Amino acid sequence: MRTVSIFGGAGMRVAVSALLCAGLLTAGPARPAVAASDTVRLDVGLAEGADPFTVLDPLGDLVVSHHQVTGLPAVAIDVVADQADTALAALASAAGVRYAERGAVVGADGEVKPSSWRVLQVPEAWTWTTGAPSVKVAVVDTGVSPTDDLGAGRLVPGYDVVDGDTDVTDADGHGTLVAGLIGAAPDNGVGTAGVCPQCAIMPVRVMAGRQGTTADVAAGIAWAADHDAQVINVSLSTATPSRLLKDAVDHAAAAGSLVVASAGNVNSTARRYPAAYDSVLAVNQSGTLKNTLRDQWADASAYTGAALGPDGKLAYLVGASGATATASGVAALAFSMKPTATPEEVWTAIRGAAPFPSTGTYAFQPRVLNAAQVVYGFGGTDTTKPKLVKPGLTENELVPANGVPAIAEATDDHGVQRIDYVIGGTVVTSARLSGSQVQIRPPAGFNGPLPVTVIAYDYAGNPDPVTVTVRADTVKPTMTLVSPKPTEAVHGHTVTATVAMPDTDIDYVYSVYQANNTVSYLSRVAGTNLWRGTVPLDPSMTLFLLAVDKAGNPTYLTHTVLADNAPPAGGVVGPAAGTKVRGTFTSTLAGVTDVSGVAKAELWANGKRVGADTAAPYALAVKTGTFSGNVALVWRVTDRWGLYRTLPARTVVADNRPPSVAVTKAPANRAKVKGIVKVYVKAADTSGIARVELIVNGKVVARDTTSAYVLSLNTRNQSKTLKIQVRAYDRLGNVATTATRVWYR
Repeated sequence: MRTVSIFGGAGMRVAVSALLCAGLLTAGPARPAVAASDTVRLDVGLAEGADPFTVLDPLGDLVVSHHQVTGLPAVAIDVVADQADTALAALASAAGVRYAERGAVVGADGEVKPSSWRVLQVPEAWTWTTGAPSVKVAVVDTGVSPTDDLGAGRLVPGYDVVDGDTDVTDADGHGTLVAGLIGAAPDNGVGTAGVCPQCAIMPVRVMAGRQGTTADVAAGIAWAADHDAQVINVSLSTATPSRLLKDAVDHAAAAGSLVVASAGNVNSTARRYPAAYDSVLAVNQSGTLKNTLRDQWADASAYTGAALGPDGKLAYLVGASGATATASGVAALAFSMKPTATPEEVWTAIRGAAPFPSTGTYAFQPRVLNAAQVVYGFGGTDTTKPKLVKPGLTENELVPANGVPAIAEATDDHGVQRIDYVIGGTVVTSARLSGSQVQIRPPAGFNGPLPVTVIAYDYAGNPDPVTVTVRADTVKPTMTLVSPKPTEAVHGHTVTATVAMPDTDIDYVYSVYQANNTVSYLSRVAGTNLWRGTVPLDPSMTLFLLAVDKAGNPTYLTHTVLADNAPPAGGVVGPAAGTKVRGTFTSTLAGVTDVSGVAKAELWANGKRVGADTAAPYALAVKTGTFSGNVALVWRVTDRWGLYRTLPARTVVADNRPPSVAVTKAPANRAKVKGIVKVYVKAADTSGIARVELIVNGKVVARDTTSAYVLSLNTRNQSKTLKIQVRAYDRLGNVATTATRVWYR
């Protein structure tokens, strides 16, 4: 392959090579030893024709060591750590310097976990090609050691950038696993098959362990490009942008190499390098978030598989490292299929075979790449149409509004590209793989026979259609709550629920107790459209009902039940506390409330039950007889569920004693009287005197309501004989009468 430098052509490359051969850039001037931990690596890009010594000389003792970045017009220098900013400032203004930046740490992106090739359609791609020995895939990593799956004969000469020699032995294992995923031999009785089992592997060691430097990685990429690697696998990344890495991948693109790099294991949309550079195929592990609406820098998603490590043991390398390796294998298959393909063509094909979804959580994330699609696009042929073995639907199958799962299966001599489901001339959904499940939904509101055409396509577009007629039922059942009624209260945490279901194809009706997902089924009442059952209520006293017809269409009903799990509340008792009463009086109770209604109100007076009333406002007669003293009135109210509440005692005072009354001054018994006669009276009572009266011959002739009481009698209008009595009433109506006196006129 012709190699062309993008940094000044062949002359610059010859000049740099001469300096390397002369050993002029392999070490700096003698100076006191400085520990590696006390230095900082700087990457310096050189302008065309720039002399490295002239550029570095002004830095003097700041430079601890330096070396040429193999294959690129750049040097990597180690400077005293606390002088790094000074060195960068000096280099920024130095003639012959394109850029100077801190070198970044790159790390291998991988971990161990099993996976499979099937979703990548690798076996289908193999029906056209399993690769070609002429296609070289460079593994820029920790080195590659031969294994039983990847013998030494499959490895072409490589380079160790770290030590500057050709010993690419892998002391870590990461690079060997990556190489195995790309090119392990198939069907040899050990290990597993790589994606491109016939291609050549070019080891390029840039990391001594799981970490390395941008300078070494850049040198490894450039070396691989200069040695005719068509695919350069970089299963490592850094979060730090590096112009040196960009130089390297641009150099590889100009040399005709496709760089395939890891988008990193971190589930983040932050860019990783060198994957994020334009000419690189950036690969992420499927399921990780990389792209955003504004920055869609990751190009393809992939899975991984197993490979033999340097120790001969099978291991699974996943994460972005493994995904990148499988994508490199697919790229190698593409170059094997069409040796004249350009890196841009392969990049476009792989990215196009993993298009971005248009909606959903991963709307801007690349889908899993399709190896068979890529390979077919580079010259594959397929003249035999596929065979749809199983359409995934059955004749007369009942399909509800939310659809049914369908798993169609098809075979082809090369591979099934997709399986479409067509309703009314429109593709409603597609399965990417034979045996993949999709959901088939009928048109909204459609009922009755529904033809569904299932079409299997191979990669050449050859179809095999099969039409299946299903029965669509998109109407949800109608469910009406009969009981409990909206105003009907219930007691406890269960209720007998009754619903009306006019539909004749109801499969089941049940209630779900939300607290622990307990399911209680209702049963059809024979000969009716009613379903009934005793079901638990949610702690919020909410009834949750679900009815499902035979097609699977659901109807939900929720009803918050009017709960009565508390006794009656409120209540105002009469008479007021301390009220004086006599004889038979009425005690009342008003203002009692209850969700389901009060069944009765009972009254006790001084511990003796008086009676019960069932109609509000409640009133009961209390007989005190001749008793005088405190009377404790206690009401108890009970609702229809038997829940009751006893109200606080109300104390009134019974007064059934007559007042005291006496005549203090008046004519004596049998006295003769004439004219106006005055009678002076003394009366008293604990309840107070309402009035006193003067009774003559049985008739009240005078009364007084104010103490001291004076009653006047005009004797002229009376009989000759006058029978005199004085009568006193207290405020409760108790009465007392004095002894009779007789007067004569």
